[in-house]
Amino acid sequence: MTLMHLANCVALTFVPPWMIYKYKLQEFATTPQCVQAGFWYATIQLLQLILTATFVPSGDPNSFDVAQESMKAFITFADCLGLYYTFSARKLALGAAVVIGLSWGTAESVLHRLVPLAVEARGLQFTWKHTLTSVEANISLGTYMALAVLMWLWVRKPAQRTSIIIVIILQRFIVPVTTSFLRNSAFVETPAIAVAAEAAMMGTFAFLALKMSSS
Repeated sequence: MTLMHLANCVALTFVPPWMIYKYKLQEFATTPQCVQAGFWYATIQLLQLILTATFVPSGDPNSFDVAQESMKAFITFADCLGLYYTFSARKLALGAAVVIGLSWGTAESVLHRLVPLAVEARGLQFTWKHTLTSVEANISLGTYMALAVLMWLWVRKPAQRTSIIIVIILQRFIVPVTTSFLRNSAFVETPAIAVAAEAAMMGTFAFLALKMSSS
């Protein structure tokens, strides 16, 4: 049963990005290019880790501190800089930008979720924690794909930059702070509510990114 739970969680985390790439986006980028984008994401995450360790004071990870969460959210704007550099250095089609977002979301799951799932999901006692972790992986996947589209639009459509920057600030700043508040303060005993709220916000921003790209 525990191995089946582990297999289900790993599949829920990593099969969706593979299917999206295999059946929808394979024509826009090769597998080595996706791997390269994943390594670029890892580099940006290393920079964020250094900045967080340097400027964000340590605290209780299971409590909500608005100043601390705000600083963490501000540091995540490094993702925007990394994507901006990528799209400025090369002229890429919109589909290629979506692939980069997909690669970043997959790399995030590999770096932050693969080991916890492999170690903890094999426990003797069943828990919904790891299923929610897998659901969050798909939410994060959509978030990075939407962010990649927004940054591609920022480079390619300067006339839309005012509306784009508003959406990016909401996505990079408001969403993580709100999610942290829901998870660590308002709904500590029911983390599924925080995950559902995060999914709703991600869907909203993905819809806005789609609308902007088609205008």
